[in-house]
Amino acid sequence: MKLWPIFPILLLAGPAAWAAQDAAAWVKSGEAALANRLWEIAAPRFRQAMNSPDATPELKALAGIRLAEALIREGNPDDALEILGQSMVAANPEAPFWKAQALVAQNHVNDAIELFSKIIDDPASPPRTEAGFTRASLLLGLDQTDDALATLARLLRDAPPTDATRIRLFQAEILLDQNRFADASRAMPSAEQITPTDAPLAVFLEAELQLQEGNPEVAEAAFRALINQALNGQAKGLSRTHFHLAAIGLADSIAAQGNPEAASRSLLGFIQDHPDSPLLDAMFSRILGWLPNQPTATDAVLEQVTEWIPEPTLRPIFGIPGAIGPDAISAWPDYPETRENPELVALSLYLLAVGQHRIATPEATAHSRSLLNRLRVEFPDNRLANRAIYQLARWNLETGSTDLAFAALETLREIAKSPALKGQAAFAEARAAYQVGEPEKAVTLFDEAASVLTGPDARTARLLEAIARIRAGLPPTAHLIAADGRPADPELTADLELERALSTTPPAAARTALDAFLTRHPDHPRAAEARLAAAEAALASPQPDLGFATAQLDALAALPDGTAALSPARIALARLRILDFSHDSAATIEAARALVQSYPDQPEAEEAAFTLGSTLFQTGSYNPARLVLAKLAESSADTDRAQAAWLLAARAAALGTESSKREALDLFDKAITTGGPLTAIANLEKARHLIDQTQPVEAAAFLKKWMASLPPEDPLRLPAGLLLGEALFLQGAAHPTSLADALAVYDQLLARDDTPPALFYRLQYLRGMTLERMPDPKDPTKTREKEAFQAYHSVLETDATPAEWEYFEGCGFRAIKLLEKDQRWRAAIAVAKKIASFGGPRAAEAAARANEIQLRQQVWED
Repeated sequence: MKLWPIFPILLLAGPAAWAAQDAAAWVKSGEAALANRLWEIAAPRFRQAMNSPDATPELKALAGIRLAEALIREGNPDDALEILGQSMVAANPEAPFWKAQALVAQNHVNDAIELFSKIIDDPASPPRTEAGFTRASLLLGLDQTDDALATLARLLRDAPPTDATRIRLFQAEILLDQNRFADASRAMPSAEQITPTDAPLAVFLEAELQLQEGNPEVAEAAFRALINQALNGQAKGLSRTHFHLAAIGLADSIAAQGNPEAASRSLLGFIQDHPDSPLLDAMFSRILGWLPNQPTATDAVLEQVTEWIPEPTLRPIFGIPGAIGPDAISAWPDYPETRENPELVALSLYLLAVGQHRIATPEATAHSRSLLNRLRVEFPDNRLANRAIYQLARWNLETGSTDLAFAALETLREIAKSPALKGQAAFAEARAAYQVGEPEKAVTLFDEAASVLTGPDARTARLLEAIARIRAGLPPTAHLIAADGRPADPELTADLELERALSTTPPAAARTALDAFLTRHPDHPRAAEARLAAAEAALASPQPDLGFATAQLDALAALPDGTAALSPARIALARLRILDFSHDSAATIEAARALVQSYPDQPEAEEAAFTLGSTLFQTGSYNPARLVLAKLAESSADTDRAQAAWLLAARAAALGTESSKREALDLFDKAITTGGPLTAIANLEKARHLIDQTQPVEAAAFLKKWMASLPPEDPLRLPAGLLLGEALFLQGAAHPTSLADALAVYDQLLARDDTPPALFYRLQYLRGMTLERMPDPKDPTKTREKEAFQAYHSVLETDATPAEWEYFEGCGFRAIKLLEKDQRWRAAIAVAKKIASFGGPRAAEAAARANEIQLRQQVWED
């Protein structure tokens, strides 16, 4: 069972009557954040209250004690002690308690234990019971069980009845951990003393006692009933840890009745519903222990864990968007979400690998090795990565691959953090060395193993060391026409009308003028010309009228010799446009090719070629599209068209084969050097392609050079900056300092005077993702998740309807993830409910998340 938390939940006195409205508002806001476990949000608000000029001494004292609490809970004990040292704060009855908690956070455990002891001696102290619980937990952490029990016994004196019940339950839990079952049974409070809130924990402990006393059937029934009550929301006093321990107790009870398969199924079912359980290691350890020595290929346990292992994936390669927009922000991808439940996946990989090895067929054995290698690659920081190296080494020893085994074991002895694993590696290598006739090496390794192993393992190592020493005799070593007058006759009037119509702009107005001309002069000698122009105008309008255009071309075709004076290529091009707008890709491609082949020297052939290339691109025929467009770009005298063709050819290459993807960079460069209205788009898309081709260093260098040529207020700095931030972010694994550069880019964009709310949300999302990967200067072993949380939470600090939902809600859900990671369940519930309150697209999901956390983690009331 898991020991009682060192930091018990404690929210004592509520706010007093305040005279200063402004300072009081800060305190009230801080209290709300504190109640929701948002320590990093609460702290600056209490500090604001303390620094408000209108705050009364009483209000400052209250804000101070709450500030100290928030600082301690967010892991800043040094600042907390400074606040607690102020005279007005030190006079608060809670001050000694929070000072002791700060000392614990500073690892001054003995000083904290002594201070908690003084609080316990004062029956009037508000936090006396919590001080006693914390002192006992600290002593347990120091392996001073008897002193912890003595602290609880001392606390039990003068304790009110409700506290007395909690104390007795804690005593019983400790005694159970120590296998002192009779003493645990005597420590349990009587049924009359147990409150409804404490009842679930009492039932859990009684079930544990029944199991340990040899009554697994009774224990199974109790554990099963308790779990069902918790799932139905009827066990609100049961902590998350005890809820998960109950699942383990249920499985142990089933196994104790001789049914390990059912026990494994029980735990597997629980894990399926609670994949982020803090007790996964203990659960998998049991499942592995219950796995048959020779499982079948269809073993239910192995099939289940296989379902928890996702197919191996690489970072998605985002293609270039097909539409040309005003900028390339649309090309910006979201970062892939961090893998869900990594601990579950890692444990599943390990268990499946061991199971496959036990199946022992050549295919299964090869699979087992690939699984452990995958575990090492995908989860290098997981403790199981080193365990995988050890397991592979043992298997290599079994197959006689001693050189591979020695290399692995020697590496493991150097990098493993677990003394036990270091010892096991040394022991395995020592045995192998002894067996291949290297007793001197075996002596040294057995001695190394014996120095870190404990109990029987250490004794065995010493025995084998002695045997090897006898043999060796050596001691051991250690991403226009305008109208210009009156017409002379009716024919001239009509001609002038036609010319006016032909020169009218925009296309929609020209279409109306031409239609009016044809209505008044249907038999005009130039009617065919008017019909073709009308069809073209209809097709060039913002909303193309395909029916009108088709009718004009059909009427044109019906005129006897009406088209003799018209360019057949021009008519063919109008027909091609109708097909293109109709989204008939196959017919469009066929008509475009026919036009190019029939009229290769006509101006219309260029447009047809561009339409052909674009349609091939849209249908996914990237290589043919690239060839058609590149040829057009090389021969076209129209700079704008050539640039558009180079750009689309580059896009096609970027989505083609690996070879064409490399060629895409040259095509983007040709679009850029050609010059024209699409140069900025080409720059952005080249950078996007470099990023997608996993060349973030080159992308960053290219973007920095281009951005240096842009005026300070150029709007292109925004999309370029977003891409630069991504390129720098992606270098984070190999070059950690690039994360700071990415953060600086986002901070510069955020500092713009014209930052709209939607962009604010996006930038805070990106800042948060970056901060999550940056090492904390105060503790390089941790990342800046606190600042990431503050970035995410900043978008939620409003009551107005969000200007954008994707990144707004994205920030909210990332904030929830960080809180869940730290097991701050109440804070996670509060944030989820906040997201739901805005009524956005993911409101229902957020509300469901809050309910799910509350039920799954058994988080109810303090």
